[in-house]
Amino acid sequence: MLKRMSMSVLMMVMVLLITVSTAFGATNSDIRPYEDSAGNVNIEGATVPNTEFAFAGSNITANSVFDTTTFFAGNAITLDGEYNGDVFAAANTVTVNGKINGNLYTGANQVIINGEVTRDLFAGCSDLTISKSATINRDAYLAAANVNIDGIVGRNLRAGAGNVLINGTINGFVETDVDQLTINNGATIVGPINNRSANEAIVAPGANAPEVSWEKVSKEQAVEADKGPSVGSILLSIITKLAFILVIWVLITFMTKEFNANTSVIAKKHILASLGIGAGFFFITPLLLIVSFIIYAPFGVAMTFGIIALTILAMPVAAVVLSKLLTRFFDDKMKPLLSSFVSILIIAAAAIVLGYIPFINFVVYLFLYVVGVGFICYNVLFANRKLKDERNDGDGELLMIDEIIDMEEGTAIIEASTETIRQDGEDTLK
Repeated sequence: MLKRMSMSVLMMVMVLLITVSTAFGATNSDIRPYEDSAGNVNIEGATVPNTEFAFAGSNITANSVFDTTTFFAGNAITLDGEYNGDVFAAANTVTVNGKINGNLYTGANQVIINGEVTRDLFAGCSDLTISKSATINRDAYLAAANVNIDGIVGRNLRAGAGNVLINGTINGFVETDVDQLTINNGATIVGPINNRSANEAIVAPGANAPEVSWEKVSKEQAVEADKGPSVGSILLSIITKLAFILVIWVLITFMTKEFNANTSVIAKKHILASLGIGAGFFFITPLLLIVSFIIYAPFGVAMTFGIIALTILAMPVAAVVLSKLLTRFFDDKMKPLLSSFVSILIIAAAAIVLGYIPFINFVVYLFLYVVGVGFICYNVLFANRKLKDERNDGDGELLMIDEIIDMEEGTAIIEASTETIRQDGEDTLK
């Protein structure tokens, strides 16, 4: 569980950094006053204007006051100033000597912290050092090959790593999923220690720490984990994904009639336009996130959750859309509801299976993302007028499944009533 958590931390850090780096080209502030001919950036002096918040260069040295969230990307980054906001840094080497009055998100080969981070630290790297002069006032979330903590972590430490060496102070609990945890003389840990490892933690006699709760992982388990997911976990994943897609299909088919009808029109008449919208949204998403955080941080958070929800819904919505194109091949062979169900099963199974093939899975998921997001956005943009008019023009051919079911049920009722009248007539004649 903790190993998954640490990997999630790493992926979150890297996704944030990649998003920031991607947005540099469109939103980068004018850094020419700080840049030399070799591409190095040196920021000195008084407070930096809030309009200058993103810096990219070969080697970056920042020794000033920043009053907004800042972004750095380069080979070697040295942060000596004061930062009144969150800091994002992606580089080969990141060194923090100053004070960050916010969170630090960093991804690098080597991270060295000598200063203070007043909130949380999120780090994904090869080697991480929190030196004796360093203080992390709240939690530290770490994914690294080697972690060396000589300074102070104000609350809790969560780490997934190869080796973790603690010489400093942890004022909360410690949760680790590591190859080896070592707590040396002089170290202080206030809260409980939960260590998941194949090796027992090494605790020096002079360490001020509670007893370590050891969840032992056998060598065989470790090797098995390295081999990848088991057949059972893969089957469970397939069933879960299929169930999720079917739930979305049921909701769209029976509970969101407007969306269902609009999707039928889009699939038949506007598929290229919706694909264009989906592809455009894919490319402008990083810019939307950056701008939303600049305008108002809570709005940025809401925008982030909205985009995450849209991404989650993209695949099942795309499967429903593609199944509508496939339904026509079954129209003359089975009833509409059954043909729709068979179509969604075929599309969902194909997408899930292809998702386990390297490289192809990326292409498939990217295509489904573009299709799903495009259809959702097209529905939102044109639902009021255009699609409603087109539905009215094509009522004869764009009947929804539940309408067809209602018609079939009505026909059955009429036929039953006719049969009853006929029998009553025969009884009267007799």
